[in-house]
Amino acid sequence: MMNTLRTSLVFLHGVAAFAPSTKNIMAARRANIGSTCSLFAATSRSYSATPSIASKTLTRPELIECMNDQVTRELMASQTYLSASLWMERNELVGMATYMRDESDEERSHAMGFIDFCNKRDIPITLQALDAPKASWESVEQVWQDLLQAEEENTQALLQFASTAQKCEDHAISAFLQPYHLEQVESEDHLGTILAKVRDEEKTPGLLRQLDGELGAHKSKI
Repeated sequence: MMNTLRTSLVFLHGVAAFAPSTKNIMAARRANIGSTCSLFAATSRSYSATPSIASKTLTRPELIECMNDQVTRELMASQTYLSASLWMERNELVGMATYMRDESDEERSHAMGFIDFCNKRDIPITLQALDAPKASWESVEQVWQDLLQAEEENTQALLQFASTAQKCEDHAISAFLQPYHLEQVESEDHLGTILAKVRDEEKTPGLLRQLDGELGAHKSKI
């Protein structure tokens, strides 16, 4: 009996020597929890320091105003060309009417191009009221003169817009405007050539009808 008791005591003493104490276990658990919290905090800081993929570039108020004004200007240009087209149709200059209607569609597509860009940049666009376009002219020459003047004014507005974008260091908007600058050069050149030919009608009778036919066949053929 004594031998059995002595053996049990020796066994229990051996187990106690190898088993970690409750105090040691709790200390280890606290250490593990502390390490996990530190890792989570470091990861959170890492994510917060990284810009959100969904974030958009902040646009300056003056550029938002320019964008809205340009959309209005392009839509107004579309209306002006359409009104001129109707006047030409009434005066039996169908080729010129076709040319101007195509230009009206193109100006509207410009407005939509600006709107699409703004949607991608989260730039708010508010459509503005449009003034009624001019509907009556004294002569064919006056129509083309007014259209050329409108294009020249649009060119100046785009240049001012570009200057504002450069001052604000908004390189995306600056790049977006580049094709429109080049297109304005082409538009003014075409209209200037057409206007010169219209003015030559007094020197060369029949030139106006010839020009009307050319513009009806292809608007870039002048």
